Amino acid sequence: MGKRIYLVFFVLLCVSAWILALSLQVRADESGDIKALKAQVRELMQRIDQLEKNKKEAPPSNLNVYWNDGFRIEYKDPKTDNEYKFRFRTGIQPRYTYVFTDDTVAKNTENYSNFNFRRIRFFVDGSAPNKDWEYFVHVQLEPQSAVNLHDATIQWQKYKFARVQLGRMKIPYSIEFWQSGFMQNGADRTIFTGDSEVTKDQFGQTTYNFPSNNAPLNVSNQLLANGFPAGGMELFRSQGINVNGYVDMLGQKDFLAYWLGVYNGRDTRGFTNTDSNMLYVARIGINFLPGSDPRGPMGPSGFNHYFMQGDYGYNTKPLAALVLASFTNRDRVNNYFDTKLDTSNNNAGTKKTGIHDVENYGFDSALLFRYLGFSTDLEAGWEEFKQDPGDSKGLEQTWDRWAARANVGYFIVPKKWEAVFKAAYFERINSNNLEKSLRSGLGLVELSDGYAVEDNLQQYIFGVNYYIHGFNQYVSADVRWMRRNFNEISMSEAKRLGFTYPISHNPSDEDDVGVRVQYQYFF
Repeated sequence: MGKRIYLVFFVLLCVSAWILALSLQVRADESGDIKALKAQVRELMQRIDQLEKNKKEAPPSNLNVYWNDGFRIEYKDPKTDNEYKFRFRTGIQPRYTYVFTDDTVAKNTENYSNFNFRRIRFFVDGSAPNKDWEYFVHVQLEPQSAVNLHDATIQWQKYKFARVQLGRMKIPYSIEFWQSGFMQNGADRTIFTGDSEVTKDQFGQTTYNFPSNNAPLNVSNQLLANGFPAGGMELFRSQGINVNGYVDMLGQKDFLAYWLGVYNGRDTRGFTNTDSNMLYVARIGINFLPGSDPRGPMGPSGFNHYFMQGDYGYNTKPLAALVLASFTNRDRVNNYFDTKLDTSNNNAGTKKTGIHDVENYGFDSALLFRYLGFSTDLEAGWEEFKQDPGDSKGLEQTWDRWAARANVGYFIVPKKWEAVFKAAYFERINSNNLEKSLRSGLGLVELSDGYAVEDNLQQYIFGVNYYIHGFNQYVSADVRWMRRNFNEISMSEAKRLGFTYPISHNPSDEDDVGVRVQYQYFF
């Protein structure tokens, strides 16, 4: 019995020893796996730390591509530290127009309905090789589906108070034309600088719905064969150079802005200067109320009110500027007009060949005001045109022109709904008569009962604008009343000049009414 107990005890002892050995083996194996796992975790954490360190030490990318009011590319050369900036923008203005024309004027365009593009433009600007050198290229595609280079400039701008710009550009003169066509608080500018829409009549001839069938109110191509500007009170574009800048004075930033320029001439392109004379222009802006922008009255690039209409920026402090400009120009031309009526040439005098000089000079003044969504632009201009000054060819004539405009806007809902009223008055020839109309090339007006002389042009616009995405995307609708007053041709003057055509007695005014709806897409 005792032996059997010892045997059982021995067996149990062996089994316990075996179980203990197995347990120790399993624990040893588990301890090895844990050590291996911990080693792998430590290695992973070290790799993560190294990656984060490498990321912090890696140099930033030298190329940046993004969209901000245009598609932009920016690059910094790590070897030279030169910075290159490029921006591309597209502007499109589809428009619908309906004009009720006055049949008082003979051969006037019939009531006119049309879908067209007022503007289709490409813009490229930026700086290279650094911010001291800025470039700008502006290409026009409308209205005849042809490519036209409007602007191409380079500007050295190291110093804000003295920048140098050269190339083809807008001549810094009248403010209305200087304000961008894509920053108008309405469908277009007024007749102060030109608001005539080009179309075709039933015979395929170019016509203008205002002021109908005689000398058109062009913006570009406004010079007649004798050099007389029959278009608006603006100089359009030319090739040249100017010095411009903003000057801090009297404790105010950008208190003074100025432009001093020399150009080929008025409304020129390419090799169009025919002599050694040039066009000289000077403009100064006095920003006597700074507005609410802490950087100065000229504002950030998006709210420079020399370039835009309305108070979209919603100044909480009054902003006001007085802008004064003048120009002088002398050219040599090959033609003049006599006093014999040519009905095939806008009812002007007969064109003759005779090389002579012409002189043109003028003045412009504008007052800009912006406050709490309310905006007012008041502008007036005067010009004098001298044919053959000095009477070297016996062709000496002098004609004066003057015009004024007002642009009033108010944001009923800030940055969304704006009501606008615009008015303009224009005398293309002051104290016009039969001889001035014929010799200047402006021409007579053929009415249903005979000929008359243009006295003045008037325009009144009531409109509303809805801003979807600022000036990048907005809709404009307006109603225009366009009036042209006429003078009766003096019988004594007609007899003196041998004018034998029928004369309209007590000529009625021409009244055209137009409706426009325009959508602007500018990105």
